[in-house]
Amino acid sequence: MNPLYENPYVQDILSQPDSLQNTLAKFDESSLKSLKDAVQRGEFDRILLTGMGASLYAAYPAWLTLAQAGLPAMWVDTAELIHHAPKLITSRTLYWLFSQSGRSAEIVSALDFNLLPRPGAMLATVNDLESPLAIATAKFNRLSACVPVNAEVEKTVSTRTYVNSLAVGQLAALALTGEEVTPTRTAMQETAEAMQAYLEDWEAQLQSIGKLVGFPKRLVLLGRGSSLAATYTGSLILGEAAKYSAVPFQAGEFRHGPLELAGLDLSALIFAGPPETRKLNARLLKDLRRYQTAAFWVGADAQKWQIEIPDVPALGLPLAEILPVQLLSIHLAQQIGVEPGHFFRSGKVTLVE
Repeated sequence: MNPLYENPYVQDILSQPDSLQNTLAKFDESSLKSLKDAVQRGEFDRILLTGMGASLYAAYPAWLTLAQAGLPAMWVDTAELIHHAPKLITSRTLYWLFSQSGRSAEIVSALDFNLLPRPGAMLATVNDLESPLAIATAKFNRLSACVPVNAEVEKTVSTRTYVNSLAVGQLAALALTGEEVTPTRTAMQETAEAMQAYLEDWEAQLQSIGKLVGFPKRLVLLGRGSSLAATYTGSLILGEAAKYSAVPFQAGEFRHGPLELAGLDLSALIFAGPPETRKLNARLLKDLRRYQTAAFWVGADAQKWQIEIPDVPALGLPLAEILPVQLLSIHLAQQIGVEPGHFFRSGKVTLVE
């Protein structure tokens, strides 16, 4: 048996599809009815989505869903919000906090309404329902609600909690817009099944990714739209799980200067992403290849230089796109000589700002 089977991080990665199915079955849109009605009546001047790390990035597709529906939504890092932009919180703000633990340092500070303005209502996407975030939200007012992540807590790096947060965040955002969530729940279920099939062959996928990518001298992750969740979380987990530094960029921004990095010393993962900007990403792939960069297409459609992901509905893309990066983190950890997913300096929950 492959000794990696006994690695806690690998076990957590392989358990993601089952965990996703579980949280989809438990998602209760009726708990959001009062908030949805208030949003539809125009009672909020803004919907402020905030979080830290993987939780913040998991909120990005939900922000896109709200923005595409024409709602006044903002996506803000909690550390920046509480110290540099607290006046974004108003008495007519729907304050939506994403936190897997519900007790990280910045989130606890974000709940101190003696120091921060008091919002109109709170919404929490949280895994620990006994955490300060869950308790504060439940007590806040009659409109406020929790959207449980419903994941078994990981032994190491965020995997199940991240994927589940992506799913329930998008479902909750759709509910707030007044859209019917059943088709999206079905799409997410199809995504879970496709992820399961992909991970059943994880050793072959790991070997293929390792052979393609090797051990890059420098690596960038590039994406647009909902793929920015995987772009930024991917960079985070490569550092966290493999102790390897990779830099994330919005693909359009990459052309504004960092394109000068292109050359033999650079490798790039380009997430195919949503249909609206896929041609732009394909053009960037070709340009980077022309500049002798080892650039790879992370997608399900047949392309040269492809790193395969499961073929899933568009709303499931952010969930599926993280899988090859998780496997890449295992490969890079092995190349560096560290145990994949093992913490040396931090822990599962960040308790100090």
